Amino acid sequence: MAEPRVEVDQEMCIGSSNCVEVAKGAFKLNDEDKAEVDDPTAVSIEDLRKAQEQCPVAAILVEEPEESDE
Repeated sequence: MAEPRVEVDQEMCIGSSNCVEVAKGAFKLNDEDKAEVDDPTAVSIEDLRKAQEQCPVAAILVEEPEESDE
């Protein structure tokens, strides 16, 4: 199964760490205290969506992988 596409806009991120708490293992704070993607497969797509929803500045993009017929 394909991995979801997950991105954090570093320009928008304010380092609230909501995503780190909601989706443990999928996100981490970097040296600048901004969130970055660590391992999106560490949590369910539902938890990734929750992290996206909890971001106060909407800096997280989560796209589910497209299903293929192969």
